[in-house]
Amino acid sequence: MARREVTQIFDDLDNSPLEEKDVRVIRFSVNGTDYVLDVSEKNAAAFHAQLAPYINAARKVPSLRGRKPGAIAPYDPREVRQWASKNGYAVARRGKISQEIIDAYLAVTS
Repeated sequence: MARREVTQIFDDLDNSPLEEKDVRVIRFSVNGTDYVLDVSEKNAAAFHAQLAPYINAARKVPSLRGRKPGAIAPYDPREVRQWASKNGYAVARRGKISQEIIDAYLAVTS
């Protein structure tokens, strides 16, 4: 006896059936939690339209995902130290730079 399995995809917003070619996968994060939606083109456009004002007002944060141990940091520690000193942060001339200082540096230079 032959067996055939069929996978049916449904829009996560309106539960309408979707053909595989019509599925738009949207990945997003809010407050450190990652989400994914499978939606139609129409619902994907509505999602992006609703977020547009927030995205336009927001700052991009450099992604640390995919960095391998020992990879070059997305900043020059010497520049971070100079920036920190000029901006009132107490930073040692040697050793590890605090994450607070690095985050502040990246926020204004990225």
